[in-house]
Amino acid sequence: MAGLFFPVGGFDPLGSADSLARQTANAAMQAAASQKSETECLREQVERITLLNQALWEIVRDRLQLSDGDLEKVAQEVDLRDGKQDGRLSEHPLQCPRCGRVSNSRHKKCLYCGLLFEGDAFG
Repeated sequence: MAGLFFPVGGFDPLGSADSLARQTANAAMQAAASQKSETECLREQVERITLLNQALWEIVRDRLQLSDGDLEKVAQEVDLRDGKQDGRLSEHPLQCPRCGRVSNSRHKKCLYCGLLFEGDAFG
């Protein structure tokens, strides 16, 4: 074929670029599939937690003769513990009852005097 040039050894730079593009595309598709799988797993976990939370609330509500308003009131109080009403549970500073110094709520003991804090049911 006149006009076509192939370097020694049959190396085709366009074929190499095409192969690299395919590999990159395949890697991107695998990464996307992995992210989708992880997202689906998290979605299923949230749905399960939501279901269990609703079931627990209905048991507590019926046995203690509470109302949805009671739950909402306590939820707002818990929300405000960090000083912001934002619908989120955030870490907040705790004052040590022994030394009076402030530690972050994620710590299980006072960073200054070592007093163990009372355990949080969810922490």
